[in-house]
Amino acid sequence: MRIYDYMLKSIPLLLILTPLYAYNFQEAPVELHWFTLTALSFILFLVLYRYKIIDKYSQNLQKNINIIDEHVLISHSDKHGKITDVSEALCRFTGYKKEELIGKNHKVFKHPDTPKEVFTELWDTITRGETFKGEIKNRSKDGSEYWIEATITPLINKKGDVEGYTAIRQDITDKKCAQKLSITDKLTQTYNRLHLENIFAQETHKAKRYGDTYSIIIMDIDFFKPINDNYGHDVGDQVLIDIVQVLKSHIRDIDVLGRWGGEEFLIICTKTNIDQAYTVAEKLRVAIERYEFDVIGKITGSFGVSEYKQSDSNSDVAVKRADDALYTSKDAGRNLVTSKI
Repeated sequence: MRIYDYMLKSIPLLLILTPLYAYNFQEAPVELHWFTLTALSFILFLVLYRYKIIDKYSQNLQKNINIIDEHVLISHSDKHGKITDVSEALCRFTGYKKEELIGKNHKVFKHPDTPKEVFTELWDTITRGETFKGEIKNRSKDGSEYWIEATITPLINKKGDVEGYTAIRQDITDKKCAQKLSITDKLTQTYNRLHLENIFAQETHKAKRYGDTYSIIIMDIDFFKPINDNYGHDVGDQVLIDIVQVLKSHIRDIDVLGRWGGEEFLIICTKTNIDQAYTVAEKLRVAIERYEFDVIGKITGSFGVSEYKQSDSNSDVAVKRADDALYTSKDAGRNLVTSKI
């Protein structure tokens, strides 16, 4: 502790002794007069000096607070997730006014595409008193979507109870857009083969570790080459785009659809056995058969289905079975679903 801290702590004692000393001032030696006056002057100097330092620190602190308010996407909430304060930067970023957010739940930012599992993990983490870090897709006041990397830290009181949360966000929208471009087929706007292979690696890891299973559906458009030859590639491209929309509308959100190559599409059906996947494939076959495509009218598709088995060395083995099943459907006359165990 610094010397003036000791001196400052002696002020109450001096305040008591000074009146007593003043009462006997005339009888006190001159040297004691000077000592007392010097001590009091020094203490007064220390008090003023420390006040000046505190005032300077307060000014610097306020400057830092203003900088954070202007440039950091930050919010504070109570233990129930109700917003108690937000920075001006967050207001500008989301399009909301501060008074529109205070008292609201953080769900005001929620994007409907964000899986509920994300928020389940988030709340499980922060209610345990731990910091959550993760990427979340949100929505602005005008409905536009954006991505953030959120760091949510619990505020814990002296009793060890969580009494609120502080959330700091970093805008990663550009990063996510770049990632999407790298894993998306440019024409059909569905996943490309590279991303499908990454998903295979993840699902295979989960299957081996937890005993889960997944199935594979490969679909090929029947007689697609004549469509390009007779109607042109623009019409052929539109058929590919429309096929994706038909497939998407008949699979679950947790299933992964992508363009495997050319006119072939592949679906990874998570936590699905081969019989369930066969049922899905048959539903897709019928949906395509009934769909009325612009210009060309009706077309069909052939399907191959397989299931990943624990005995498979990797996902390629299961994909090969699905591919073999697809060619069996083609050889049998097309517009069929074939499964191979």
